[in-house]
Order: sequence, then C-alpha cells, then structure tokens
Amino acid sequence: MTEEKKQPQPPPPPTLGPYFLSVFLFALGIWCVYDGWFTTDPEMFRHMDFNRIMAVIFIPIAIFDFIRTHRFEMARKAKATGKAVASNDSNS
Repeated sequence: MTEEKKQPQPPPPPTLGPYFLSVFLFALGIWCVYDGWFTTDPEMFRHMDFNRIMAVIFIPIAIFDFIRTHRFEMARKAKATGKAVASNDSNS
C-alpha cells in the first residue's frame, strides 16, 4: 500500500559520436607533424623528436580506429535494418 516515489532520473551524458576519438587523435597527430617538421619557433626545437615520434604513433592509430569504427557502425546499421526487415516479414 505504500507508494514508491519516483525519483527524477538525471539526464544522460551527452554523446560525442562514434568518430570522436579518431578525429581527435588525427588532429593531435597533425599538430605533432607541424611541431615536429614545419615549425620555425626556436622554443619548439627542444620538443622536435617527441613530436615526430607522437605523430608517427597518433596518425596510424587514428586511421586504424576510424576504419574499425566505420566497420562497426556499418555492421550495427545492417543488423538494425535486418531486424526491421525480419520483423516486417514475420508480420506478413
């Protein structure tokens, strides 16, 4: 007989999107490419080797993550479409 009070649910956190990490890593890689090979700032010469190494790490990981995410998203969409088609076929 006791009524349970419904507590308001907090809103879900904002979704960044599936390709956010890929774009972020690629942007960091491009920044490191610029600082490692193209900058003329004498202060950045101390960090040149670090930026070159990080560019070689960030860009391939970003490309790999983009391809992996793209395949995952296509499989998820195909699965959702397949389920929708299968449920429409079973109703006929």
